Amino acid sequence: MKISSSLEDYIEIISEIIEENGHAHTKDIADRLGVKMPSATKALQNLSEKKLIVYQPHSPVELTPEGAAIGAVIRRRHRSLKKFFVNIIRLDEDHANRVACEIEHIIGEKTTSRLAFLAETIADDPSCEKLRKVIDEKMPCIGLDNNSIPVALSELEVGESAVIDSISGKLNGIRKFADLGLIRGTMLTLEGHAPFGDLLRIRVMGSSLSIREKEAKHIMVKKTFMLNN
Repeated sequence: MKISSSLEDYIEIISEIIEENGHAHTKDIADRLGVKMPSATKALQNLSEKKLIVYQPHSPVELTPEGAAIGAVIRRRHRSLKKFFVNIIRLDEDHANRVACEIEHIIGEKTTSRLAFLAETIADDPSCEKLRKVIDEKMPCIGLDNNSIPVALSELEVGESAVIDSISGKLNGIRKFADLGLIRGTMLTLEGHAPFGDLLRIRVMGSSLSIREKEAKHIMVKKTFMLNN
């Protein structure tokens, strides 16, 4: 059954609370989700109408068999994503949990399953030993100084990496650059300057491309840094 991401959150939390306490009351659900009682009551009534929970005022909330099945899928998806962010991206538990919560509703089972497979392969496959060493060494050190002042892409030094913070509407052909991957949040590295003219060579998503210096001035970036430097 297709339900909204908000209702998925309720199913997930109800499932978790029942597993922890053996029962789930409306107030417990509202507190865990950080919502007011009227909002929680309305959502529970909605889930009851969909026959995913058994709900009566002043009584514990119960999952129907279908609701329990949906809850199991949601929780498995969350655990798989969290495992990927902890073991591969090397986020701390709380951060990984928040990120998993944010994206678990917008990616499907196929994507989740493939991320889980990737995490397990990197963790266990002998051929990935070298990759594991690189991840162990480099991944925890990569960061972004959120307090730094954005600078123009044209001001980066050769070899410096940065994340795109904003792109000026004055940039001609902004859609063309978006098609090349130059959008907010994209990481890039300045590889060098062309021998002639004002071209900069940057690396984006595994590919090298050239951009004129006057165009690079309209792309504001925040430099990344290595935490152990």
